Amino acid sequence: MQKPPRRIDIPPRNSGNRKRALDDHVPAERIAHLLKTVTYEGSSKHKRFPHRFKLPPFRGERGDATLCDAHAHFEPEDWPSIMPMIQRGLRAGLVGTNIWAVADNGWIFEGAVTNVTKSEYHGYPVRPSEPIAGEVYRRFRRWVDDQGSQRDKQAAANCAARYRFRDG
Repeated sequence: MQKPPRRIDIPPRNSGNRKRALDDHVPAERIAHLLKTVTYEGSSKHKRFPHRFKLPPFRGERGDATLCDAHAHFEPEDWPSIMPMIQRGLRAGLVGTNIWAVADNGWIFEGAVTNVTKSEYHGYPVRPSEPIAGEVYRRFRRWVDDQGSQRDKQAAANCAARYRFRDG
């Protein structure tokens, strides 16, 4: 049995957001619409070294923000994987108040709307301690078991190990 990855030292969330939830049922038309319209724009707030991603410096207070590069080891060379990862999350029905995606390495990312008129989102890693992580994983796992590819199955297995879910 493989040893699970070491937990990353991510600061705890300052407060829980109980509004973050997956929709119980996501109509196929909504998923189709999102697949056609969602775009991604990186956020300096969620990068320790935004200049490496060709983003402007972040000047505000990060608070409890998770960082793609420092916490999830998401690097500039991973940028091309963002849209396929988002599309996989949409096909899996990881839609609700926000959208979610599971990276090949098992990290769960949450996408929040940056610009609603452009259907533009920015994303950040989800902490293992957050209840939404389990909800996202369970829905993703069901989708993978039903219609996922071998790559999706490996992402689900990596997610189970990274977040220490038992049913993976």
